[in-house]
Amino acid sequence: MKRKNNKKSIFSRLVGSYVLFLFGTIFLYVVLAILIISYLGNGSVENASPQTVVTNEGTIRDLEVLSRIGGWVEELDEKGNLITSWGEKKTEKERYEIPELAQLCDLGYVQMGGSGVYLEQHEAGSDKEYTACIRYVGEPKRIFLVCYPSSAVSYKLTYMINNGVGKNTWIFFAAFGLLFLAEVAGISLYLKKHIDKPLRQLMDGMDEVSEGKRDIVIDYDSDREFDEIRDRFNRMARKLKDSEEEKHRIEQGRNQMLLELAHDIKNPLASIKSCVGALQEGLVEEEKIRDQYRVIDSKAERIRMLTEDLNTSLKLENDEYRLAAEEADLCETVRQICAEFYEEITDAGKEFEIDIPEEPVPAVIDKKLFGRVIQNLLSNANKYNSTGKVISLSLHEDGDQTVIEVADDGEAIAEDFVPRMFDEFARGDTTRKTDGGTGLGLAIARKIVEKHGGVLKYIRAEEKNIFCIRMEGKKER
Repeated sequence: MKRKNNKKSIFSRLVGSYVLFLFGTIFLYVVLAILIISYLGNGSVENASPQTVVTNEGTIRDLEVLSRIGGWVEELDEKGNLITSWGEKKTEKERYEIPELAQLCDLGYVQMGGSGVYLEQHEAGSDKEYTACIRYVGEPKRIFLVCYPSSAVSYKLTYMINNGVGKNTWIFFAAFGLLFLAEVAGISLYLKKHIDKPLRQLMDGMDEVSEGKRDIVIDYDSDREFDEIRDRFNRMARKLKDSEEEKHRIEQGRNQMLLELAHDIKNPLASIKSCVGALQEGLVEEEKIRDQYRVIDSKAERIRMLTEDLNTSLKLENDEYRLAAEEADLCETVRQICAEFYEEITDAGKEFEIDIPEEPVPAVIDKKLFGRVIQNLLSNANKYNSTGKVISLSLHEDGDQTVIEVADDGEAIAEDFVPRMFDEFARGDTTRKTDGGTGLGLAIARKIVEKHGGVLKYIRAEEKNIFCIRMEGKKER
């Protein structure tokens, strides 16, 4: 399943969650503050500020909030005399000195329609302190004083009336705390979906693998890192499954090999036992005794070849096995083997074409083992080429590689046999009979070539069966 590559990383998601949480908290705080201020201002945020009790048009907005905290509004004439008041006036002051008002005007509060905290007065017979803010508004201009207990106002960015907040502080914090917990729960669920869920699926998948299940495929859509972990886990699970299937195939092949070995040893042993029994019982005529010994010798040789080939095959499979490698001229090594087989091939009525360059081709090889590869290929070509007349061997260099080809013009090897022809104890079809071979020759040849860092493969081309060896140029192994 293909996935998009433009996925978020876990880091970016955590940062995004933190930013979201931060702004969410600020938003909740502001909303709660507005709600509480609106509550304290009788449903209006503006009512919570003392200077807004008197509008810019010179009218009184709403005295309920101001009266609730013990405040009132006074109107003055241009000389500072009290004209009238709204609400319950708590002080006896009826006239304000012009310098007091001028002080506020000099600070710019009157012109701006602002407020001040400089006119302080006390309730008669009490130490309770009141503060007034001045409003110079309306057309024509009128002077208002908004008076309130000093303890009832908190000065922040604007002057907000406390209005009993101290008594209800716990309500504010309780509400904020509940909303905060709800936000934490929401963020946690959000992260759980994107982090906990894929982690849980990964752990479940690991548990299933540890229990022996191999057809495990984890499928989820999450952040980039988790998608990469998912894909790597699935690749690991597939490789583990393929590895176990390959291991099972190898074990089956090994068991089959042992069965084949037992079968191939059983027949010559039976022949040997039969000959020995006949000789012991005196059932063999005098002139045929030598023939019986020859049968025993050939069957014993057959068993020796089987055990030797099997021993060689097992040694080559061992990763710790090391070649007895030495520097040699590959042309000379192959040429000597061709000389050994020349008479055998020509006696069989076939032509033997040899194409080996005169110039040396240096290589680091195990001469004995590599010679066995060439011997095996030439022997097979001579033995199984019952319909052709020509066997050829060529050696040449192709770039950095050395190529050796052994070919015959006989009938093609059956297609169903080609994929397994290099397996142990593989047997060809009726057109290319084994004729007593051990079935290990080609398997050993390929292992030897691979130990030398090369490749051995079969090709059918130009009406010929070609066994091609490709090896890298000279290097230490």
